[in-house]
Amino acid sequence: MTTHRVFGAFFTLLRIDRYFDCSFGLNCLVILALFLCAPQVVPGQEMEKAVEAGIPAEAGIVMTKARPEKRPVESEIAITTMIPDGDYRMFSATDRCNAWTLAVEYDRHSWGHLLKSQVDYVVEVIPIMILSQPVVSDFWGNAKSPNQQMVPGVSITPFGFRFLWRNNMAVRPYLTGKLGAAVFAKKAFSQNASYTNFNVQVDFGLLFRMSERVDLRVDPFVFFHVSNGYLAASNPGMDELSTKIGINYHLGKKRER
Repeated sequence: MTTHRVFGAFFTLLRIDRYFDCSFGLNCLVILALFLCAPQVVPGQEMEKAVEAGIPAEAGIVMTKARPEKRPVESEIAITTMIPDGDYRMFSATDRCNAWTLAVEYDRHSWGHLLKSQVDYVVEVIPIMILSQPVVSDFWGNAKSPNQQMVPGVSITPFGFRFLWRNNMAVRPYLTGKLGAAVFAKKAFSQNASYTNFNVQVDFGLLFRMSERVDLRVDPFVFFHVSNGYLAASNPGMDELSTKIGINYHLGKKRER
């Protein structure tokens, strides 16, 4: 009995292995057949689309969808100088305080359009800022000395925007707003104030096209505000109306007229 059971189990395993081998071989044949037939389906479908579009089948043309060309983002860089027209007490309390600047501005045309204008992102670096202020001032920034001193400083405004109208014209008006920080070598506006201040600018100007890449920039109205926002006990601040003159250079490919 034991011998019969052993031989019976052995023949059973042989049958299972044969079934597995047959099934495995059949599956391989089915997969190979699908692999060979699959590439023939796509051209057939594309040919049917071509026929529906009115293209003769003999032309052998395969319909493909053209991808739209991505236009590069336009940008420009400007070098400007600011000349003060005078100091005014709008949001500040200082006397005889003015600032001269030499700045580099970057404008990137990446924010679409609003109010029929092109909206640009603006960042500005002022490596040279010269502040003229009284040698001695009181707590509120009132001059206590007839003498003036020149205080050097730097500024960066990473947050800014520009509304540019009539972009394809030779003369283009624009409005710019910027917010940043300014640091001076001495405490600005008062001996009780701080070295670090906030800088707010609002410019209204015109761009005059001189060539495909170069524009003359004139800002007849510039509001230039500097104050420390009460980082110190004293916060006299400075309000200045100025004029800017500069040159804009368009980066990348030449603009289309």
